[in-house]
Amino acid sequence: MEAKHKIQIAECPPKSAEYEALLRAGPRLKPLRQVHAHLIVTGCHRSRALLTKLLTLSCAAGSIAYTRRLLTTVHDPDSFLFNSLIKASSKFRFSLDAVIFYRLMLLSHVLPSTYTFTSVVKACADLSALRLGRVVHSHVLACGYGSDSFVQAAIVAFYSKCGALGVARRVFDEMPQRSVVAWNSMISGYEQNGAANEALVMFRKMRECGVDPDSATFVGVLSACSQLGSLELGCWVHDYIVNNGVRVNVVLATSLINMFSRCGDVTRARAVFDSMNEGNVIAWTAMISGYGMHGYGIQAMEIFHRMKACHLVPNRVTFVAVLSACAHAGLVDEGRRAFTSMRQEYGLVPGIEHHVCMVDMLGRAGLLSEAYQFIKELSLEELVPAVWTAMLGACKMHKNFDLGVETAEHLISLEPENPGHYVLLSNMYALAGRMDRVESVRNVMIQRGLKKQVGYSTIDVNNKGFLFSMGDKSHPETNEIYQYLDELMWRCKEAGYAPVPESAMHELEEEEREYALRYHSEKLAVAFGLMKSSHGKTLRIVKNLRICEDCHSAIKFISVVTNREIIIRDKLRFHHFREGSCSCLDYW
Repeated sequence: MEAKHKIQIAECPPKSAEYEALLRAGPRLKPLRQVHAHLIVTGCHRSRALLTKLLTLSCAAGSIAYTRRLLTTVHDPDSFLFNSLIKASSKFRFSLDAVIFYRLMLLSHVLPSTYTFTSVVKACADLSALRLGRVVHSHVLACGYGSDSFVQAAIVAFYSKCGALGVARRVFDEMPQRSVVAWNSMISGYEQNGAANEALVMFRKMRECGVDPDSATFVGVLSACSQLGSLELGCWVHDYIVNNGVRVNVVLATSLINMFSRCGDVTRARAVFDSMNEGNVIAWTAMISGYGMHGYGIQAMEIFHRMKACHLVPNRVTFVAVLSACAHAGLVDEGRRAFTSMRQEYGLVPGIEHHVCMVDMLGRAGLLSEAYQFIKELSLEELVPAVWTAMLGACKMHKNFDLGVETAEHLISLEPENPGHYVLLSNMYALAGRMDRVESVRNVMIQRGLKKQVGYSTIDVNNKGFLFSMGDKSHPETNEIYQYLDELMWRCKEAGYAPVPESAMHELEEEEREYALRYHSEKLAVAFGLMKSSHGKTLRIVKNLRICEDCHSAIKFISVVTNREIIIRDKLRFHHFREGSCSCLDYW
């Protein structure tokens, strides 16, 4: 059916019956093949206009192989054909083919244009091909398109996605006119590369420059707020969206659900979820995950069952959210049923993340033997460090020192350069009273130059973020903070609080242990927040590591003596401290 010779003939009119037939076929391969056959019969198969349309539709239909074969039949392809094909390939995620078609364009001595470069640079970004993208960037400059705003915006997005934020920022700063797309690229680039503070700084600059944000801007900003736990700014964004009539599509709604959930306000996350006119699996999964990280397992399962009743098919991420929710809430039977249904109902093969959740769920519930048996039934490829880490956490929680030491040794054999594993092993030995082994583990760490990850906590006060580490004295109000915390802890002691010394460094003397415990980062953040906020205001704090047992105990007492609600998001979950109790029920 395909032409064997490249002989140029008179082209058929672009708005002919043949063109209408292509439009009716749309991005469906079988009808497109039939129209192609008709073009050959009528002699219109060499019309560049018709072939261009056929090429882009076959690409949209997902048949890149058919698209490649079609291209070989085109005689003397022009700039419009190449640009259309490169744009379609990039748009429909055939990024490598977009780059190949760009190379064919150059070999055919067809000059690229601004349309060419925006699509090719996007393809390089999707491939995370930094070296290749730099070559294309040099072509942009050589062809004189270095100051084109559309191309510059694409280049900013490319370098941002590849993690080269310094280069992205230089290109951005050199732009004479910055479109909302360019601003969005920098904001999302910072956010996706773990620089959430810089993302919010960029958003504020965008507002100062009078550039109106769009829904894509808000998705990036909300993600940054989620990372930092910045509820105040997240609420401002939500209010702006409502007051300015911004259309809340599924992507933006999901970002709002994630932001409210990760900033500690799951009630408002649910309100956004309930207000959605349309939803997809990702949005429902976000709500399940939100409930799960707050320990509201029953509510998470309610959403999961409603999702299935709406005939939405859960995906692998959904099951991770469900199993995690069951683990944090102790819903072992529900978790077992969900895990079994993955294969039986949906034909999904459980992956490493699902195995980790199962071990975590069984271990937290005290079913250590069952958790260990689950691990032994996994293949060698599935025995990743995260599985053993979940097992070790359960051993520490339930004080099974023998199994904990064995588990920690498995971890170290898998990742001998990870200092966290040595710290966990040292803690297990210390809790078992084996101080000789504690010393030997620490000596190994010193010999290998391994250092424990530094813990820190952040708190937002008056829409500004503050960071504290243990014993931190960098804040200009350090003396006032320490004095306030000392008084606070004295009030807690009068209410019945006693330090939990096993949480501190084991080689310290008793008095030194209490000092080290008192000035943990989360306690400093709590003290500062109480100093700087009005009575009755909820404190929201984010910690990069798991909250220690002593801080967990102390903050329960702080919530009593100050009559405040304190919400802390640690590495594992949320803790809502209120009136002397925590939402986790000491199960974290």
